[in-house]
Amino acid sequence: MATEAPTADSVEYQACYVWTPDGASLPAKRAAKRRRITTSSVHSNQPEFITTVPLLLGNETHENVSSRSAMLEQSWHAQEQGINEVFESTTADTISQVANFILQSDQTRTETTIPTAFLVAGPSNSMYTNIVRSVEAQLQEILDVAIVNIIPSQIVNLKSAIKFINNQVTDAALTIEEDDMSKHEQSSRRLNYDLQILGDHVRFHSTAKIILAFHDSETFDGSLLNDIIEVISSWYDRIPFVCLFGIKTSVELFQEKLHRTTIQRLHGAQFEVAQVDVDSVFRAVSSSQRDKVFWLGPGIIYSILQAQQNYIQSIASFTRSLQYAHMTHIFANPLSILLKDPLPAQTFQKELYEYVRNLDSFRQHVEDLIARKDFDTAKNLLQDNYVLHKEVEQGIKKSKTAIKSLILAVELLTAIQKSLNNSATEPWCNLYIKAMAGQLKDSAIVKDTLLAVKKLPSDAMTTLLADLADSPLPDMLVLHNEVRRLQSDSEGTEPLRSKHDTNYAGLRTTIVSHKVQLSKQSAALSKQDLLYSNVVDRVDEILVEYLQEALITPQELFLHEILIYDFKSPHREVFAPKPRHAMERALNSPGDYLGCSCCNGTQRGLSATHPVTSILYQLFLESGAIINTSDLWSAFNTIVESEDNDDEDAEQERTLALFSQALAELKYMGMITSSRKKADHLAKVLWNGL
Repeated sequence: MATEAPTADSVEYQACYVWTPDGASLPAKRAAKRRRITTSSVHSNQPEFITTVPLLLGNETHENVSSRSAMLEQSWHAQEQGINEVFESTTADTISQVANFILQSDQTRTETTIPTAFLVAGPSNSMYTNIVRSVEAQLQEILDVAIVNIIPSQIVNLKSAIKFINNQVTDAALTIEEDDMSKHEQSSRRLNYDLQILGDHVRFHSTAKIILAFHDSETFDGSLLNDIIEVISSWYDRIPFVCLFGIKTSVELFQEKLHRTTIQRLHGAQFEVAQVDVDSVFRAVSSSQRDKVFWLGPGIIYSILQAQQNYIQSIASFTRSLQYAHMTHIFANPLSILLKDPLPAQTFQKELYEYVRNLDSFRQHVEDLIARKDFDTAKNLLQDNYVLHKEVEQGIKKSKTAIKSLILAVELLTAIQKSLNNSATEPWCNLYIKAMAGQLKDSAIVKDTLLAVKKLPSDAMTTLLADLADSPLPDMLVLHNEVRRLQSDSEGTEPLRSKHDTNYAGLRTTIVSHKVQLSKQSAALSKQDLLYSNVVDRVDEILVEYLQEALITPQELFLHEILIYDFKSPHREVFAPKPRHAMERALNSPGDYLGCSCCNGTQRGLSATHPVTSILYQLFLESGAIINTSDLWSAFNTIVESEDNDDEDAEQERTLALFSQALAELKYMGMITSSRKKADHLAKVLWNGL
């Protein structure tokens, strides 16, 4: 008699079972899980932009607050667009080469090697990130690719790495309608660190490439990288992997982290990324072609550049510094609303009129009107708000035009220096700082540039005038045609020379009264050379006249406080903070931070109304290098204990608890520590002001 084979549902083969008493209803079947359609951010319920705080002691209207927020978005968007254009123009060739390498990887691939691109991007992380993002966007137009950005802090071992790769690829493309794929995954019951999940996903979606972009490749553990490459190489016949490694040092140093067998599994190509310098980024931000709401002053720019040079910061840090300067001027200055164009009358609040009348440039403007004996206008500006509104509107437009002309003059000097092929070309940042400080007009830079222009031969002058044809200088095209005509009429093949060219001048020696005298003697000039010299003098006259008019001192403009932001202290406190100074100030004068009447900022020294940590800190300052804990407690108890309390024991316990709390906080801040010489003494670690 044949026995019935046991089934999988029999109790004998079950690890556990659910016991249901008679008459009890079975529990409802649990609903199947549904995956979310899109990944939501943790802060999705937060506003996109930071809420702007009303100024004018909270009396600023909601319309002005909203206008300042929109102004910041408009202002920084134009600057950010210029920065992105610099990055794109610098890295365009590298992006195209990397994209072509990935597209052609199928032609050069083998069953055992993985296409790998080594991007030597230098110390900037943002450079490599922008390249990866641009490569992905370029490939998405041709193929269905999926990119996984891997950061060392996100993975700790091989299991977490594979799990992260699976989640990044599958969660980005999975939708609720993909029932077949979901049922297949549920039936297989695979673990989340099984690459078969990714293989099924690639087959289901027909994904052409899975790009693994490793950021900060030098910081990855070498054994972990070896394990990852070994695993993905074994799946390369089913999953089309491509590896991108961002390298800050060199490929040779990076290869030292990998085993020889691991290197043999990689089919690599090295790509050198051109570096973006600070000067080109700042020129894109401060260019006259950008829609500028206001300008940054020489002091803040010099401070940012010094920090960039001293601490070897990245371009991203420089960009954040510029953005913070824009935020500070618009968020913290109520007068920035006057930069709105057009400027309606309802924008002006009564507080703004008083703010404008207290500006130094406004006072200087009124004094100039009085000096010109225009007493009526000066009186109306001080008394009539409507007249002040019209004057501010016209003054801001005139000052903006003057600053734009100043930037155009700086760009003109840069173009001239570039045409001169002078190796000692002044960087754009230095020219901008000198121009905004009013130091460029009579500087040696301008004089040397103009002198070099006067010495140019006719062929170099033709090139210079052609470059300046689109500049605001008048008659450049006419003079260009005149030089070409003189050059074509010349009989010789040599270019025409100017009378200012010292290369054709010699020294003449004369003896007068037994004394030798040296004097310069110019060589004889032809008729064509003399005519060319006249053209050179005309060019020099136009350049001098234009630069003398355009190179102004911006600090002398009307309402320059609104158009130019030049405060260094907010930037220095954020990007180069001094926490110890702030901590000592808070302990010395707690009223400066608390703002309460019991801790008045003008009251210094010991006071029972101060926080207990501040009291103990004052006693700490009065003590020597070794502090007796008993003496410190006695002094603290004398100051803090209440005289009106009848329960002395309870008051003593409360005071002792406060003393222990204050002592623990001073130890936490690293000011005192236990003395090794005496058990009941404390040793001072920090001294005030050091």
